[in-house]
Amino acid sequence: MGTIFRKFAISYTQDEKSVRRSGSPVASHVYRLVCCVAMVVWTGCSEPNHPVQQDAVLIRTDQQTVTRAQFERAFEAARIAYSDDRSVDPQVIENARLRLLNQMTEEVIIDRRAHELGIVLDDTELEAAIQTIKKDYPEDEFEQMLLESAIPYSLWKDRMRVRLLMEKVVDRELVQPVNITAQDIEAYYKAHEEDFAVQDGSPPEMDLKHYIVEQLRLEKVEAAYPQWMDGLRTRYGVEINWDLWEQSQRPGAGSSGQGKE
Repeated sequence: MGTIFRKFAISYTQDEKSVRRSGSPVASHVYRLVCCVAMVVWTGCSEPNHPVQQDAVLIRTDQQTVTRAQFERAFEAARIAYSDDRSVDPQVIENARLRLLNQMTEEVIIDRRAHELGIVLDDTELEAAIQTIKKDYPEDEFEQMLLESAIPYSLWKDRMRVRLLMEKVVDRELVQPVNITAQDIEAYYKAHEEDFAVQDGSPPEMDLKHYIVEQLRLEKVEAAYPQWMDGLRTRYGVEINWDLWEQSQRPGAGSSGQGKE
């Protein structure tokens, strides 16, 4: 399986304090596994009643599409923001593009699932999460960090909205149903007993139990994720236009030639 949400090779490597927030720690951790960053222009995703040239559609579900041009803009934005070296090994670029394709596909699927379940993220929730992040930074330092990384605040905010919505879906579908028994905790402790050897400064027993419960929950969520995602792919009739993808991989088929749909 690798990790649950596949990492994009040209990574969004924010400082750890920028991802701390209230809410389910497991859902938050699961989301960080999936979404280092794929700068998806969600407002550009199309519903079926918005005609798009068939040969320009790269990712399709029963209700959404992502075009080749949207993918290329997302990839180019990530390269500009996170890579100072534009002459990267072609194999690295190819791998990064495939990871981004997988990530964008999974984001579309989870967004579709959120719509089906009626899960929404209102502006109050979003602003509260943003303020929680900003309070860890001295005045203006957060905005300066984004500026130095060439990340527009509006784009960062859109990504935060996507992240929080995905966390809510993962929490509802995978985290909340997990049941951790006393036998599970005991078995985990015995399997890692040497790691928990009593030392000066060791956490209290209740903290240790909480840690074990969270680790077990995370393991169960990670184990359940592939089957859950495969089921949603089938449910929503997800298709990737691999012929179009192969065309975009050819030498000389850069983003400048792919902006036309």
